Amino acid sequence: MSEAGAQRVGVLDVVAFACEIAMLVLLAVAGWSLANSTVVQVVLAALLPVAAAVIWGVAMAPKSSRRLPNPARLVAQTALFAVTGALVAFAGHPWWGLVFAVVATATFAARSRTPD
Repeated sequence: MSEAGAQRVGVLDVVAFACEIAMLVLLAVAGWSLANSTVVQVVLAALLPVAAAVIWGVAMAPKSSRRLPNPARLVAQTALFAVTGALVAFAGHPWWGLVFAVVATATFAARSRTPD
């Protein structure tokens, strides 16, 4: 049974959601890896994903009242993915950073071509 107002979830939607979760996890890993002090590691591992989630929630979330229109939203998403990839690479995981940035950007670029 389907509801009249229900939206269909496609493969790109699932991959996009996985990229959003991966971004938060990778930012936590990068935050932990970028410092030597346990206190700083904990702070960065918590702060980086929270900052990304706030940015995402305000500017890119589907129900946000301040959601950016495309193509500005895609540019902001790409910038966030690039920063995440760079931080992960700088933290000692260059291939993870590169693969994440490429896959996430390609996924959201493909999604931006479909209607909301």
